[in-house]
Amino acid sequence: MSAGRWDRPPLVLKFGGSAFADLAGYTRVARYTARRVAEEERPVVVVVSAMSGTTGRLQQTLDVVAADPPPPAAAMLLTSGETVSVALLAAALDAGGVRALALSAAGTGLLGEGPADRARLVRADPEVLRSRLDDCPVLVVPGGQAVDAAGGTVMLGRNSSDLSAAAMAAALGAGACVLFSDVPGVCTADPHLVPAARPLPRISYEGVRRMSRHGAKVVHESAVDWAERADVRLHCRPFPWTAAGGDGTVVGEGPEAAAVVAHKNSDVWRFRSVRERRAAARALAAEGLRGTEFDSASGTYLVVPAGVRGAAHHLAAARRHDDLCLITTVRADGRAEHVLVSRADADAEARRCHARLYPDPPSTPAPAAPSRPKPRSPHSDVLLVPPPASVPADDGR
Repeated sequence: MSAGRWDRPPLVLKFGGSAFADLAGYTRVARYTARRVAEEERPVVVVVSAMSGTTGRLQQTLDVVAADPPPPAAAMLLTSGETVSVALLAAALDAGGVRALALSAAGTGLLGEGPADRARLVRADPEVLRSRLDDCPVLVVPGGQAVDAAGGTVMLGRNSSDLSAAAMAAALGAGACVLFSDVPGVCTADPHLVPAARPLPRISYEGVRRMSRHGAKVVHESAVDWAERADVRLHCRPFPWTAAGGDGTVVGEGPEAAAVVAHKNSDVWRFRSVRERRAAARALAAEGLRGTEFDSASGTYLVVPAGVRGAAHHLAAARRHDDLCLITTVRADGRAEHVLVSRADADAEARRCHARLYPDPPSTPAPAAPSRPKPRSPHSDVLLVPPPASVPADDGR
């Protein structure tokens, strides 16, 4: 395949951090990409995440150094994991005989606005990518990154590689975008927690957007918005792919679906009044931080993803309940039902809720298996050493 203008739109592939749980993952992804390049005979844009666990470790280290760092400094550090993945995959492709161009945020054509560590994507310029594809038909680009009006690198939020891939596919007229992860597709619950969870062959944009809005780690909500506006189908598939694992989920035209969401990586905050809770939720939303509001017989609550920087001062009027976990049942008609349970009972409650939505035939009961934590790459500390408990004071010497 030669460089230059092409007859077919590019193929856009996104690989999540689970694909890079070990260094051999870069070779596996490079081999798969090489095969697709040979089969498709068209340009390929590969969007990569940081190796699993890297961004969280970087965040932990940043928290030790500064409680409230400047957003540009935070963005510079927290996007470095994707930069490492770009370089390693480009090197693996070259070692496999595939010429690939490794790009920085400036080469993506994505423009963001707002705080540098959680900017909002406002534009995807196709000419930036097209000009690079004229030079090299395989591009490796960092997920979750863009530039601001001044040319500085900004971060589009955690888990936003989906957004990068969907926006690039939309800008390039790709028509489809393949999102690879460690699950068999969009499922009716997290299959790591609920063994009976079912992958959905098809689901509508609104169906998957609603699941994401209620906290499911399926497809980034803004990625769905960009895809729907440009009529881009999102194909969610497992990697490595096997025929036994099914063909994944196509997001586009399709039905909506009911699902169960366990907010295990979120904090539960209880407020004294609905007014205080709503004020906190509005303040968080203004900074691009979404929470789940709900009331129960025991009080009024806001559930916020754990470890989100900048959230603490908006939650000063609330009390955090570390012993509680929210389980949300999202109905196909859009209704959401919330229940608070102890963290120790969260997995079992998620399974009970799922069994009520999707009763299993008596002959094939769902097995009870312990939840499996998301694996962290042993190489996720490549950019840092384990953070110290505190930063020693400067004694002036």
